[in-house]
Amino acid sequence: MKLYNTLTKRKEEIILDKTVRMYVCGITAYDYSHLGHARCAVIFDTLRRYLEYKGHNVRYVQNFTDVDDKIVKRAVNEGKSYKEISDYFISAYKEDICKLNVKESINPRVSDNIDEIIKAISILIDKGYAYCVNGDVYFHVPSLKTYGKLSGMSLEDLNRHRIEPDPRKKDIKDFALWKSAKKEDYSAKAVFDSPWGKGRPGWHIECSVMSSKYLGIPFDIHGGGRDLIFPHHENERAQSLALYGIEPVKYWIHNNFVRINGEKMSKSLGNIVRIRDVLKKYDGEILRYFLLSAHYGSPLDYSIDAMEKCKRAYEYLRNTIETIDMEIAAILSGLYSNNKKSNLSELTSELKQNFVKAMDDDLNTPLALSVLHTFANSVNKIIKSENFNLSELESSFYVLKKLCSILGLFENYRRVPILNRELIELIKEREFYRKEKDFEKADKIRNYLAEKGYKLIDTPRGTRWKILN
Repeated sequence: MKLYNTLTKRKEEIILDKTVRMYVCGITAYDYSHLGHARCAVIFDTLRRYLEYKGHNVRYVQNFTDVDDKIVKRAVNEGKSYKEISDYFISAYKEDICKLNVKESINPRVSDNIDEIIKAISILIDKGYAYCVNGDVYFHVPSLKTYGKLSGMSLEDLNRHRIEPDPRKKDIKDFALWKSAKKEDYSAKAVFDSPWGKGRPGWHIECSVMSSKYLGIPFDIHGGGRDLIFPHHENERAQSLALYGIEPVKYWIHNNFVRINGEKMSKSLGNIVRIRDVLKKYDGEILRYFLLSAHYGSPLDYSIDAMEKCKRAYEYLRNTIETIDMEIAAILSGLYSNNKKSNLSELTSELKQNFVKAMDDDLNTPLALSVLHTFANSVNKIIKSENFNLSELESSFYVLKKLCSILGLFENYRRVPILNRELIELIKEREFYRKEKDFEKADKIRNYLAEKGYKLIDTPRGTRWKILN
């Protein structure tokens, strides 16, 4: 499998052991999560699922930043503690992404790792990479010769990105590892003891500490949105490299932005689209389909038109799975038999090969979706022509369902049940009444089966059924 590595600036073959150690930056819990957070969660959940499909055990860690400037500010404004704010929005985030079928992971929090963070900062000071000024601790950027390698920024670029320089810093590029407590920190109860006085951690040090604690160094994959490349991941790499003396991450993977009308979502533009607002209109799996409809390295444009298009595509795939399943159930229930031979087995084999080829090529999910739709078109034609047999149908169903599950789709699909002889005889009886145009008796049987929990589907091939929602 090849992935684009931000550190090397190229798509490269990834070499992984049986156990893959993966860290993805989570939310800063001060507000409801938006589509940018959703895209990151879904992309790396899909990568995890695909690696598991390929036989790896994935140890997946996604942190939560529960102590931060923005969290403290909101806590002060609302007269609450930092913990009340972060607990609420972490819970809201989990509720949102659960509806997107994002699998559970290890979720360390900053506030639970203060001792480890203090220890790491102390080591950086002892090794000459950091210094303390009046209770604040800074990482001295010029002390690390390869700083800027991840983001690809020059010294001039880095100087431009630093705003509000602190005259106490040795260099304008230096960044905070520990922040001395201010009045608002005390108000938000976001104050911790340290050798340098009361305060709280800077943003970047948390991920260096938590990733190494839960995954060791070096670990395999570090994920996040591309907006984190600088300064967050650049600084994280610098801290970890200074702490351990080796490159901390083998493969840095970054997903691109979700855009609204061609512009990146931002509070300043007032165009933030929250996950839960979209979920009021669309099923979570449809939103997940949308988030996979463009390559993770490309921008993704959100609009109602785009969502409607994805909804239709999603429903077509789901209907195809259901159509195959209904034919299997009809045969196994003894409603009819079909032992014809077609090229469905060959198409199913090609489906699996083409899907894997797409996913192996830098997690190309839009191409993988296209492969699924190409197969769906073919299998629908084959079923319509009635040139198939049970073995072919069952194989195509399980393969299609499995590949969709790698993308996190149709997780809660309920199989079409096999009916007993009594119900099958009623269905045959109803077909007879329909041919005789005795619709009153036919409808009576339909209603009876509905009471039993089955919805009848009239097709050109005869009556089929599924479970009523």
